[in-house]
Amino acid sequence: MLDINLEMNKNKRLIGFGLLLIGLLTFQLSFSQDNYISGYVIKSNGNTLFGFVNYKDKEANPKNVQFKMRIDDDPTLLNINDINEFSVGGEIYVKGVVEIENSSIKTEILEENSRINLKIDTVFLQTLFRGEKSLFFYKNQYGREYFYIEQNNKFELLIYKRGDNKRLIAENNRYLSQLSLYMNDCEKIKSRLRNTTYKKNSLIRLFNDYYYYQNSSFDDLFQKEERKVKTEIGILSGVSLTSLNFTSKLSFEYLSEVEYDPSVDFSAGLFIDVILPRNHGRWSINNEVLFSTYKFTGSYKEYKNESNYTNTITKICYSYIRFNNMIRYKYPVGNTFVYVNAGISNAFAVDETNYKRIESKFYSEDRVDEDLAMRYARKYEQGYIIGAGVKYNKLSLEIRYEGANGMSEHKGLSSSVKRYFFILGYKF
Repeated sequence: MLDINLEMNKNKRLIGFGLLLIGLLTFQLSFSQDNYISGYVIKSNGNTLFGFVNYKDKEANPKNVQFKMRIDDDPTLLNINDINEFSVGGEIYVKGVVEIENSSIKTEILEENSRINLKIDTVFLQTLFRGEKSLFFYKNQYGREYFYIEQNNKFELLIYKRGDNKRLIAENNRYLSQLSLYMNDCEKIKSRLRNTTYKKNSLIRLFNDYYYYQNSSFDDLFQKEERKVKTEIGILSGVSLTSLNFTSKLSFEYLSEVEYDPSVDFSAGLFIDVILPRNHGRWSINNEVLFSTYKFTGSYKEYKNESNYTNTITKICYSYIRFNNMIRYKYPVGNTFVYVNAGISNAFAVDETNYKRIESKFYSEDRVDEDLAMRYARKYEQGYIIGAGVKYNKLSLEIRYEGANGMSEHKGLSSSVKRYFFILGYKF
């Protein structure tokens, strides 16, 4: 039992190390990479410059912009005093002198009232809608979100605050009355307001409903395109190189003292890669259904003399349907992506060979006995996965390592399976 616990703890440490490695790598890549794509800036003097903007796609609204007229030029850093507006990646940011409510939003440190504490700041607002009725969004470095409407060429803060009133959470929902007044030309929108929360998706739905009910012209309307989760589906095929090892302090020498030769086998399956919308789609949740198999044959001889010996032959063969779930990060290099991933594997045996043959000789007596190699064998295997690969167009090639707990469920006999996969993928 101790050996099994030690092996499980070892597996957990390796999983943690793999995830930490991926985290450190992607942290470094995220902050070091430039991503210049077509865009424009409108300078403070009103001049519009078309070129390339470094699109970082961070959670918080940007404070400055790196801009190039030509892709081979050195970048120019433009701050909020230099430009009134810029556009990149289908997004528009405008400079605004706005009010910001600066109370804490954390439940454990809410103020004892819901009074509004305002300060003035100059920020870049992300345009969600710009037309007859406009909506703007600002998210600061601490994750606080603010929404603004535009009236008389000024940005008006939609006011919302949570407060702790004698251990009861109180809310200042003034934004609802502001929106009701802002959209008072649309009678049908009033019923929608009751279910509108101070969240981006909820407010976007409200403005979509407004333009739908008003049958407004969309010629002069800008609406930020909603980011959606994308999926890629494809097939996998390749080979696996599997090693099997048993450890025991009991009488399982015919398993624990045998060095099995690695098993080379074919693997195939399907994948669904769920690509998350932020960070240029570099993060994804990769899910696989994979068939894998291995075959091991071993021999353990207890030899006293030529007339007194025992030879135990074991055959351990399993075929699995594996369900792999991984977190993946991919990084562009020219027209190619390199990626790393880590996750877990859950496998269910669909075919099993658990066999031993004991050939013994005691002087004039020869005997053959057949039995199970393990009395307690499980058909469910768990493991962890760490891998790296390269992706070009529809093709991918990955080298992957997997460590799993094998098939032994005996308290005195622990098994470990280690695999290397060489996998070729094709996206439909």
